[in-house]
Amino acid sequence: MSLGRHSRFVRRQAALFFVLLPYSLTPLLTPAEAAHLEYHDTLPVVYLEGSPYELGRRHGELLQEPVRRTVGRLLGYFRSYLKIPLVRSLAVNWWLDGSWAQARPFLPDDYREELRGLADGSGVPLKELERLHSIPDRTYACSGLAVWGKATTDGRLIHTRNLDWTIQADLQRHAAVFVVRPAGKRAFVSASWAGFIGVLTGINERGLSIGQIGAETEGLSYRGLPMVFLMRRVLEDGDNLDEAVQIITDSPRTVGVNYVIADATARRGIAVETTRSFVAVFEADDPKEREVPYARPIQDAVLRADTAVDARIRDRQIASGGDPKKPGLEPPGGSAYEVRYLKQAEGIRAHYGRIDTARAREIAQSVAPDSNVQSVVFAWPRMWVANAQGTTPAAQTAYHELNLEALFRTGSDPAKERGQTPFSRREF
Repeated sequence: MSLGRHSRFVRRQAALFFVLLPYSLTPLLTPAEAAHLEYHDTLPVVYLEGSPYELGRRHGELLQEPVRRTVGRLLGYFRSYLKIPLVRSLAVNWWLDGSWAQARPFLPDDYREELRGLADGSGVPLKELERLHSIPDRTYACSGLAVWGKATTDGRLIHTRNLDWTIQADLQRHAAVFVVRPAGKRAFVSASWAGFIGVLTGINERGLSIGQIGAETEGLSYRGLPMVFLMRRVLEDGDNLDEAVQIITDSPRTVGVNYVIADATARRGIAVETTRSFVAVFEADDPKEREVPYARPIQDAVLRADTAVDARIRDRQIASGGDPKKPGLEPPGGSAYEVRYLKQAEGIRAHYGRIDTARAREIAQSVAPDSNVQSVVFAWPRMWVANAQGTTPAAQTAYHELNLEALFRTGSDPAKERGQTPFSRREF
């Protein structure tokens, strides 16, 4: 080869090297390196990817201090219920440890490994994290709806969800959105808090979204898969509503829960009422609901608060003024039915055919109590998240908009607002 030809060959090889360099380096990025924290319009968004242990460890490393504070605040709030200083911590620990011990045999190894990684990454004792994840099965309230087709302005599906726990626990101080890519499973987004790996409000990469409403019944048992992990399984393993129902039906359940689940691609939503022993599924304008005097069936819409419509489940309900010890079905009462259920129905009917994301937020705001910790609206490819601020309920604060397609595609949202002053690690 002549010197000139050799020189041209070297230049071509060098050019090819630099073209291919980014691709050759991509496999070298480990899940730990892919995990990171960003701020979208001041809302913390945490990206996690990898094996169960890696998900937990990087979660703990990225949010070490917020994880510690979340666990300390929430467990401290529950311990404050008892006024006997030397006994209350032991009593709450016994209360939560007992339910976790019953649930542990039903918990997949993946979630136990993730909690172990979270403990290692954050420095928070594993036992305290287990107690934190025992709490949701012991809480109730909330509301949710899904509308689409003739109910909305452009036919697309809109899914709202209010989480009504307690503002006094100050959980909202460490709110974050998690974009999670578990190895071998569906990626999902969870509106959550530092230190929490379960799901209470979320959507997966297929556009399947879920929210829950705690609905107390008799016959509960903690010998099953805790609700927050069951919801996570729906997002990780479900592609559509039928698969979501199958996962819920086949799983060993614990306590009474009503779910609103929606599929943005199919433009369809369902309400699923559950106890430990029963599952009832309701479509929009379901004929089964038309037979129930207190139900409000609506075309192209589903909605729920605590009140069950299925007679078997309602007969076992303590929620919404139910009394399982009395024969027959009690008419529902209290704010769960009169405000969270009826006002959602009234809002849908008042704006029927004209519901967009702004009107959906208005309906969510109209039913949010003082305990409203979080309010979320899904309208693929966007979602809006509001978290309580101090003692101001979430639905009365600003909703932060996120681009779901961008989050799932690239791990960052190119539409995020820049120039905002982000929370510092200390403030978060």
